[in-house]
Amino acid sequence: MAEVGLMQVIVVVGFLAVLIAVQIVLRRHATGIGNRLGRGREIRVVEVTPIGQHERLCLVEADGQRILVLTGRQGAGAFLQLGQVTPPASQAQP
Repeated sequence: MAEVGLMQVIVVVGFLAVLIAVQIVLRRHATGIGNRLGRGREIRVVEVTPIGQHERLCLVEADGQRILVLTGRQGAGAFLQLGQVTPPASQAQP
């Protein structure tokens, strides 16, 4: 059986200490790092409805706007901006 030397233990403990330090830094600055990496954008597909064999109608929210997108075999065929997203009554601020 191989012996574990003191130097190996020091290297493993040092490596774990560095990982824990990186994790703490990332948690404290998660919002700023996420915005710089592009996570700050808000684009989401609300609903997708097939309207034909190769066509779909997609409702997308992007930056507080609702957009209706018609997609087909050749890609996005058309889109229509529907306007601002209104929050549900339970989330509306007085």
